[in-house]
Amino acid sequence: MGFRLTVSGGTENISLNEKSIEKVVFSSDSATDSNARATDFGITVKITGKMLFKVGADGEDGTLGLSKWSQVPSEQADCYRNAEIEVVSSGQVVRKYIIPNAFIMEYEEHLDDESGVGEFYLHMKQKKDENDAVKIEGGYGE
Repeated sequence: MGFRLTVSGGTENISLNEKSIEKVVFSSDSATDSNARATDFGITVKITGKMLFKVGADGEDGTLGLSKWSQVPSEQADCYRNAEIEVVSSGQVVRKYIIPNAFIMEYEEHLDDESGVGEFYLHMKQKKDENDAVKIEGGYGE
């Protein structure tokens, strides 16, 4: 199983593929003190993976784009972007999450000079008043 992330709507498109993304967690969180389905819920995606640095003209470094996006202040409209996460199994997309007003809650890069491998952690959230715009697709090929 693999994952692909595509982010559009900012100054540059961001893409990460199966080689760098290791884990994706999609969550729909409601208030823990509620006795019924709360109207106040959040949709989040947490992604972890390896940093695959690109040298020269050897493609784009998606984690550089994520790092830049994480620094966009809330006053700028492009802090909200369209994020699509595809779950791939045996070369086929089996699930797709479309988050049209995603913003970064937290972004981390962990670099280790001993192993020479970097890791990243991305925590995105959907703009709360746009939760109904999130789409989850699946069941392809049925």
